[in-house]
Amino acid sequence: MLKELEKVFTLILRKILLCNYIYYFLFLFSLIYILFFLNNKYEYLDCSNIKTYTGIITDIFINNDKMEIIIEDDLKIKVNYYYEEYINLNLGDKIIVYGELLIPSNNTNPNLFSYRSFLKSKDIFYIFNADNIKKISNNNNIFYSIKNLFREMISKNKVSNYLYTFILGDNRYLDSDVKSSYQELGISHLFSVSGMHISIFTNIILFIFKKNSENKRLFFCSIFILFYMFLVNYCPSVLRSGLFFILNSLNIIFYLNIKPINILLIVVSLIILDNPFIVYNTGFLYSCVITGSLILSSSIINKYDNYFIKLFLTSFIAFLFSFSISIYSYYQINIFTIFYNLFFVPLISIVIFPLSLFCFLFPFFSNLLEIFIYLLENISLFLSKFNTNIIFIKPSIFLCVIYYLLLILLFKFKKKFLFVILLIIIVIHYNYNIVFPSNYILMIDVGQGDSILLHSSKYNILVDTGGNSYRNYSLSNNTLIPLFRSLGIRKIDYLFLSHGDYDHVGEAINLVNNFKVNHVYFNEGEFVGNEIKIIDLLEKKNIDYSVSYEGKYYMVGDFSFYSLGTKSSDENASSMILYGFIDDHSFLFTGDASYESERRLLSKYNISNIDILKVGHHGSNTSSSKEFVEKINPKYALISVGENNKFKHPSEEVLNNLNDSIIYRTDLDGGVLIQLKNNKLDIKTYKP
Repeated sequence: MLKELEKVFTLILRKILLCNYIYYFLFLFSLIYILFFLNNKYEYLDCSNIKTYTGIITDIFINNDKMEIIIEDDLKIKVNYYYEEYINLNLGDKIIVYGELLIPSNNTNPNLFSYRSFLKSKDIFYIFNADNIKKISNNNNIFYSIKNLFREMISKNKVSNYLYTFILGDNRYLDSDVKSSYQELGISHLFSVSGMHISIFTNIILFIFKKNSENKRLFFCSIFILFYMFLVNYCPSVLRSGLFFILNSLNIIFYLNIKPINILLIVVSLIILDNPFIVYNTGFLYSCVITGSLILSSSIINKYDNYFIKLFLTSFIAFLFSFSISIYSYYQINIFTIFYNLFFVPLISIVIFPLSLFCFLFPFFSNLLEIFIYLLENISLFLSKFNTNIIFIKPSIFLCVIYYLLLILLFKFKKKFLFVILLIIIVIHYNYNIVFPSNYILMIDVGQGDSILLHSSKYNILVDTGGNSYRNYSLSNNTLIPLFRSLGIRKIDYLFLSHGDYDHVGEAINLVNNFKVNHVYFNEGEFVGNEIKIIDLLEKKNIDYSVSYEGKYYMVGDFSFYSLGTKSSDENASSMILYGFIDDHSFLFTGDASYESERRLLSKYNISNIDILKVGHHGSNTSSSKEFVEKINPKYALISVGENNKFKHPSEEVLNNLNDSIIYRTDLDGGVLIQLKNNKLDIKTYKP
């Protein structure tokens, strides 16, 4: 009787498991869960009174004199610590940190990388800036001891940066320029431990235990994968591929006959339900989407026996399915990525990755691996010099969903008109700024500096570039270039440099090297060191430049404005001043103009009731006199200023003078986007 009931139960269970709609429902439920979860704001603790925290070290990364440590207790926290004297710390050690608990910053410019979201995807909600660290006890956990052993063995190897990457899934040790070149070529996914690496690992284990039954071999592989997921800190791509292998093994062992695509839906749904913030992790999205695409198209790929034809089809299909994620995350695609993969995939999967495993076990192979790494890096750096990337404006989530629905329908029904529709959507999106023209002014958060972007239809005007001298940080690479790409900007028609101070022109050279710039205008003052360097580059690139003399009139798109700068021996006093209009709204950008400049402006021109004022000299009390502010009577006052800057900008005096204006500050409000719609100003801020 019991056996009959067991048979009936098994039959019912198998029928349920073979029903596709169950998996679709589970996946749909996980997506609804994401929307519900992400729309409910996380309640952060009051961090002001928390000056110490105790926890177990679960991850540690050392870069020069900085330690980045993940510790866990009740919360999982990232600790940043700059040390003068090195402290020997290992995974599993218990430490106490002294300093300041903080909420991670959000992106302060539209579309850009959000550090807060990135940490959330790793289940980290707080950072701790430590002044001091004390070890309470050494590690006594066997699993952390194994991890420490792996790390120690890797650290002693001369190619440790690639062993960290391929064995522990940690690419933080790779050179930043090399990593950028991989991203530019669209091959960075090859340097994340994912399905390809798991497949190689499992094939090795299956070969070692080839004399055992299939069930035992799959069991040994599953045990290894569980340990390996712990070893790499459950990084999303390994979590996805590892769970997929384990569930598929159960599917084989128990003859459940669940389709691979349905197993993938189970895995993705379970991971999302465990941590919905994982959707902020680009590696996880790539891993899920590309795996799904290859499952859906397996019948097409497997028609061919030739390795390179199969590789080309795999690369092409992966490119199509990753396209939307790429332009959403990086705002560009490399048109030759498909062909680059024909070279780099075999090089990495057949040579470099297996050789990395040998180097880990037998370090004397390192010299050989070093040769292939040298080849890999130099080819990548060389190819990345050629600008073969196509820039796209950041798409909406809705457009991404439409794209994937059409793509899935195309592979399911193989109708040519669906492919035509996809191409039309891509072409329209590429020409978004022309098809859907818009006017806006964006005060970019560049820290202690100035940079304002004006956009009208297909025209782009940049007033100043900002500039900083932070160690190992490029403002243009981290903010300006990705920001412009995300807005669909491929060229700068006019670059106005208000004066030669580094915080206004410091990023000009990098921008000119990365974007087509049609014309550059300088102020009337004497050229200083920064400006001379810029002019040298402009002449080498045959880019037009000139001085924007007082009274010069410009009309660009719907913007019209005058240059009202003055000539002075003082660099700030000679700042270019732009006074202009768009629709019925007026604006005044004053650079670092001084009291002297303001008095002259009032005596010579009748300027009043300004809608948008870019406050002079970051709110310093050398600008924005009470007389000047009362005369021009600005409705909105924009102050571009760094958080906790050493100059104490903006001054209380200036803030009092602007008391009748609505003030926006980049240190408090982040970037400020002013969109002009139906002759009205729509203002949006991006608070830290």
